[in-house]
Amino acid sequence: MNFDPTDLSHIKKHELTVKKIEQDLGHLKTGFPKVEIVKPATLDDGIIQLKADKKAELKQVYQHSGLKVLKFVPASGAASRMFKLLHQFQKEFLTSELSFEDFLNQDQFKSLKVFFESIENIAFYEDLKSALNQKGIDIEELSEGEKALKLTDVMLAEEEFDMPNLPKGLIPFHSYPNEKLTAFEEHFYEALSYAVKNKKVQLHFTISSGHLDEFEEKLKRFQPIIEEKTGVNYKVDFSFQHPSTDTVCVDASENLFRDKDGQIVFRPAGHGALIENLNQLEADLVFIKNIDNVSHQNSAIETNQSSLDYKSILAGLLIQLQEKAFSFLKKLEKDPDNQELLEEAVSFLRKELNVHLNIKDKQDVTHYLNRPIRVCGMVVNTGEPGGGPFWIKNEDGSVSLQIVEKNQIDLSDSDQKEKMEASTHFNPVDIVCSMKNYKGEAFNLKAFVDTERGFVANKFVGGEPIRGLELPGLWNGGMALWNTVFVEVPVESFNPVKAVMDLLKPGHQPQADV
Repeated sequence: MNFDPTDLSHIKKHELTVKKIEQDLGHLKTGFPKVEIVKPATLDDGIIQLKADKKAELKQVYQHSGLKVLKFVPASGAASRMFKLLHQFQKEFLTSELSFEDFLNQDQFKSLKVFFESIENIAFYEDLKSALNQKGIDIEELSEGEKALKLTDVMLAEEEFDMPNLPKGLIPFHSYPNEKLTAFEEHFYEALSYAVKNKKVQLHFTISSGHLDEFEEKLKRFQPIIEEKTGVNYKVDFSFQHPSTDTVCVDASENLFRDKDGQIVFRPAGHGALIENLNQLEADLVFIKNIDNVSHQNSAIETNQSSLDYKSILAGLLIQLQEKAFSFLKKLEKDPDNQELLEEAVSFLRKELNVHLNIKDKQDVTHYLNRPIRVCGMVVNTGEPGGGPFWIKNEDGSVSLQIVEKNQIDLSDSDQKEKMEASTHFNPVDIVCSMKNYKGEAFNLKAFVDTERGFVANKFVGGEPIRGLELPGLWNGGMALWNTVFVEVPVESFNPVKAVMDLLKPGHQPQADV
């Protein structure tokens, strides 16, 4: 493909190359190979179910470790999807001839019925009400339909709260007697349960560069308060998806998509780009959890604390596995021809690190042992959209555990569809990662990415349909070549906020007597 001088300058400024652009266009044309599922990972067949005594042991292992830990929170998303249904309600109810009750009884709006009935329990309700009062509007005097519309208008309007354009992390999630806390702030409190070392906590948030000022302003106000309250010192860093990980897209005619000025449009390529950010961190262990999956501290879920305990339990298991792997690597370095030792190491790889392949010699053994380890919590599948745990077949003939997204599977193949539907568990993004090898050196995490695990996504830009690339997801192809262990964790530990209505679920509401 030919690029003019303006294109070449634009590509260079974006820290990309013509070769990378052509590679992306090739993927957009041909797509990526589908994942071949062997079977779903289930309890005792890829997913560990820990007993009480083992959980207590692992918690102690982690708590007595001297490892440097960090909590990594992908937080770059805007809150636009949270308010998608409210946008639709605002647009359609105004022109509908149905009553408010009948309108909400339509299938696509039924979740809004509960939302509007209980909206007083949303953390930012009083702020909305106050904004309307300042305009001379007393919502108690309005009909239910008018009240719903007015509250929706003030939530969505650009000149008002403009919530869809806020970062999701800065939306007030939870109410307390004397304060309202955003998802961003709640992660500081949650970290106290498992990420404190020597009265210090390290937090790293990946955000959009355009939101940096807003996050820093919130941090400036909040950090002194929580440090005085808890006696813990917080080291907080932010990073952005690197421009060099952005990709091009094509329009409906398969032409390179350009903006109204004729410039090539580059788009962020999904959370898989964050492997670059993760690779820059200085830590022994990293906890990964999404910004929106954080519970109210006085949650109506009684098992909230035991769910948080699982973070320490997962970390303890990782430490035990890592110590075994390091021990084998050090012994094999000194005694490479010890056949009994090799057989023990192969057994460990198969039984505890889920590496199923025909390993022939010491070089193979050390290759598969000397990889980063991730221990991933898995919850029972309750119908949430997203990835799940599967055994898959790799190009080298091996079978390994992977987190697989629905769009990576060939659903036209009845066998693959059947195996996907037989999955019992779901990936809540509750991951602990090892970051250093047995010599204490940081792994180059980019060396453990399967670049063929990306996918083509249908998107809209300015209302125009486009096709863009998603890099191999951070916990999909981005960690495909890691040693992987899955552990069942309580379903109560998974409290995502995909839509604003989710803030009314038990994990985001205080107990009645608190």
